Amino acid sequence: MTASTSHLIPPHGGELAELIAQPERIDELKAHSREWPSWDLTPRQICDLELLMSGGFSPLRGFMTRADYERVCHMMRLASGVLWPMPITLDVTEQFASSLKPGSRRSHARCFARRRCLAAG
Repeated sequence: MTASTSHLIPPHGGELAELIAQPERIDELKAHSREWPSWDLTPRQICDLELLMSGGFSPLRGFMTRADYERVCHMMRLASGVLWPMPITLDVTEQFASSLKPGSRRSHARCFARRRCLAAG
C-alpha cells in the first residue's frame, strides 16, 4: 500500500490487481491485437470484465486458469490457496476455444461489446 491508500482495508488476497492498460501500452496493444481472434461479450461477461479490470476481483489477474477453476469448484480456493467462492470464467463456444493455441499468438484474444474493443490480452 502507498501513503495515499494506507487508510484503506487491504484488498482480498493482499494484492489489488488493476488491469487497465496504461496510456503508453494502449497503442502497442492495439497494433499487436489486430491479428488476434475476437469474441463478442455478453452483458454478464462485460460485468465480469469490468470487475477484473478495476480490481474488484483481486487478486485475479484475468479470467481463471484451469488450475484456479478446478480448485475453486472443488475447494473454494484459488490455486494459490486464497479463499474464492465462485469461478470467474470467460465462457466461449467450443469452436472459438479450439481456435486458440496456448503459448502462441493465437493464445490471445480481443473482447468486444457494441463493436468497441474492451480488452485485449
